[in-house]
Amino acid sequence: MSTPDNHGKKAPHFAAFKPLTTAQNANNCCCDGACSSTPTLSENVSGTRYSWKVSGMDCAACARKVENAVRQLAGVNQVQVLFATEKLVVDADNDIRAQVESAVQKAGYSLRDEQAADEPQASRLKENLPLIALIVMMAISWGLEQFNHPFGQLAFIATTLVGLYPIARQALRLIKSGSYFAIETLMSIAAIGALFIGATAEAAMVLLLFLIGERLEGWAASRARQGVSALMALKPETATRLRNGEREEVAINSLRPGDVIEVAAGGRLPADGKLLSPFASLMKAP
Repeated sequence: MSTPDNHGKKAPHFAAFKPLTTAQNANNCCCDGACSSTPTLSENVSGTRYSWKVSGMDCAACARKVENAVRQLAGVNQVQVLFATEKLVVDADNDIRAQVESAVQKAGYSLRDEQAADEPQASRLKENLPLIALIVMMAISWGLEQFNHPFGQLAFIATTLVGLYPIARQALRLIKSGSYFAIETLMSIAAIGALFIGATAEAAMVLLLFLIGERLEGWAASRARQGVSALMALKPETATRLRNGEREEVAINSLRPGDVIEVAAGGRLPADGKLLSPFASLMKAP
């Protein structure tokens, strides 16, 4: 509410909020864990919690593959991968960090410490080199087939094998980690089957389209993460909590359901909550 100060001027308006409990905002896309591939981790599980940053994930299916690989380890109570923030969280009875890192690496992904600095981004040429090489080989194979059909067929077979190698290798890694029917496995079977029936050009084209789709998916995921990071940077680090008629500045991670916080006009909300002051209104745009 507004109150006159000693000089007859009005103080800024403040709005009071009460943070909601998990049960009240579980269906809200702004709540913690809403963008995860599995339900939010329970806080009542015994053991120690470990967390890492995951590199190499392009889609939510990749997050599930990492979860499947870690979930098979003995001593793991629960595991969750937050795809939007590339975060892996594991609750375990014992220190199994080495086993988790090994399992994730065998699945074709890599882990780094959550507090470590972000890895330098690889050059676009290096990222797209396999795709560029396959496109060049496809063009050469097509040109050879126009002048000499047998040589063109052999060139398409070579192109298919070159494009199939990284996909089949990833498929084998995923099979060993418990993901038996991943898209890499299905693509490998389709390409090998096409070679057996003599559809060499079709086999190479299928792999080319798959790699193009993977690059587009990775680009879209990168843009989405940048947007999430930008929104997270807008979140305030502290909140004004009202307790026993007194105002205190506290870190937002110390807020608990039932606390009453105060937000000044034009300020940002530090947590989801219920509006207590009837005169205030909110702008929900980012």
